[in-house]
Amino acid sequence: GIGTGNNDNSPEPAIYISQSDISLAVGDTVLLSATSTEGVAVVWESLNPAIATVADGLVTGVAEGVTTVMVSTASVMSTCTIKVNKAPTVTTPNTETLVLSIANLSLEVGNSVTLTATSSDEDAQIIWNSSNKTVATVANGKVTAKAVGKTTITATTGTVIAGCEITVTQGLPANSYKDGYELIWFDEFVGSSLDSSKWNYQTGTQDQYGTATGAAYWGNGEHQYYTRDAVSVEDGFLKITAKRQTMGDRPYTSGRILTRDKASWTYGYFEAKIKSPTGSGMWPAFWMLPQPTGHNSLDNQYGGWPNNGEIDIMEAKGRLMNKVDTTIHFGQSWPNNQYTSGTATLTSNIDQWHTYALEWTADYLAWFADGKQVYKLTNSQWWTPSSSADSAPFDKPFYILLNLAVGGTYDKIAENVYAEPDASFTSASMYVDYVRVYKAL
Repeated sequence: GIGTGNNDNSPEPAIYISQSDISLAVGDTVLLSATSTEGVAVVWESLNPAIATVADGLVTGVAEGVTTVMVSTASVMSTCTIKVNKAPTVTTPNTETLVLSIANLSLEVGNSVTLTATSSDEDAQIIWNSSNKTVATVANGKVTAKAVGKTTITATTGTVIAGCEITVTQGLPANSYKDGYELIWFDEFVGSSLDSSKWNYQTGTQDQYGTATGAAYWGNGEHQYYTRDAVSVEDGFLKITAKRQTMGDRPYTSGRILTRDKASWTYGYFEAKIKSPTGSGMWPAFWMLPQPTGHNSLDNQYGGWPNNGEIDIMEAKGRLMNKVDTTIHFGQSWPNNQYTSGTATLTSNIDQWHTYALEWTADYLAWFADGKQVYKLTNSQWWTPSSSADSAPFDKPFYILLNLAVGGTYDKIAENVYAEPDASFTSASMYVDYVRVYKAL
C-alpha cells in the first residue's frame, strides 16, 4: 500500500548503504551504493585498505581477511562488513571456470548491486539472467531489486555457469516515520495474496480455535458467512468484499482476518489507512482482542470475554456515512458486561481514505482519526473482576482483526430493529492500504 502518513516531523538524518555485508575474492570488485536522507555527498573509507579498498563505493578485494567499509556524512555513518576470500585458482588449465563475486545477498526493494563474474577464459562472453525477473532484474551484472521474494542470478559463458541467490526484502515503507516511536510490524499489502506469515483467515459463523468454540454468529446475530474468497490483495490494497450470496444458513458472505498466533502486542501505536463501504447494514471494523494463553481456549490470564477486554479502534455503521465509533469492552461476564464508547465525525464520508489509530499505554487509551485525537480513556475508566491492577485487562498482548460484517445488532434503529442491507444490495468492499504497529522509544 502507499500511505500518505499524518506526521509532519522529519526523521533524524540517516544514511543507507545497499548492503550490510558482502563476500568477494581477491582481485574482484563490488559496487556499493549509499543514500543520505540529507541529500549531501558521502565519503567512503576502508578501515583496512590492506584487505580491501574502496573508491566511490567500488570495493576491491586486496588480500584474504575481513575489514569494514564505512560511508559517512558530517553527521551520520553506515558500514558494510567485507570478507575477502582467496582468489580462485585454475587447477586444470584446459578446463574453463567461472566464479561470481558474491554467492548470496539480501537487497531491499529499489536497491542495486553490481556482481562481477570471472572466467578463466579471458575471451569468454558472459550472459546474465534472473530466474525471477519480477523479484530482481540483472543487466551486465547490475542487479536491481524489484519486489519482495527470492531469485537466482546466473552468469554463463555457454560452457560453465555460476549463480548468486538473491533475497529481496521490503524495507521500511515510505512516510512511516513517527516521532517518538519505532515501526516494529507492518503490512503494506503488496503482491497478489495475503501474507500468511502475518495473517490468518477466520471462516464460517463462529470462532473455531483448537477445541474452543466462540459465540454463534460472532455474538452479534451477524448475517454473513466468512470465506477466504472474500479476501484479496490487489493493486497495493487489502480488499474485503461482502456479497449477497447464500452460504450455510447466512444470506451474505464476507471476510475477516486476524494476527492471532502470528503477532500480538502490549502497548504501542496501531494505525491503519482504510476506505469503508457506506450503506445500511455495512459494519467495517479495525479492532483488537487478547491473545489466548493456550491453543484450546479463547481465554487469557483474566478469563474470557469481556473480562479479558476488547479494543475497537474503528467501527462504522454504513448508513451513518461520516461517523466512526471508538470503544472498549470490559468488566464482568454477559449480561453484566461493560463498554465505554465515543463517536467521531469525520471531515468526509467513510468511503474516502482515512487513517484510524490507537495510542495504547499503561495509563490511557487514545483514539485518532486522520491524525487528530478524537477520544481518550484513562485506566481509572476500565476494570476487570479478575485483577486489581490499574491497567488490567488492557495490560496483556492483544492481536489485530480486520473484517466487514453485515447486519447484526451493532446498528440499532429502534427497539428490536437493526440496520440491514437494502434490497438492491449486491456487494460492497472495504479497502485497507496499510496496517502499522509502532512501539514507544
